[in-house]
Amino acid sequence: MEKQYIYSLFIGFILLFQLQLISYCNYLLVKQGTINGVLDPYLLLKTPLVVIPVLFILYCAYGIYKTIKKR
Repeated sequence: MEKQYIYSLFIGFILLFQLQLISYCNYLLVKQGTINGVLDPYLLLKTPLVVIPVLFILYCAYGIYKTIKKR
């Protein structure tokens, strides 16, 4: 399998991790009363922003499919 597919998998997971981290930090700030907002620890994972990391992960899945089909 080519390196670009593996890189896209890692980029997708890193972007998902960053979204979850930002979402949790926002949750803590709202819970402590520092900012006003919706008290939901998974808010950013429910937004359209999650499409970007999913596209990277799907590109990796396409690479795996392409590699299996070659054999």
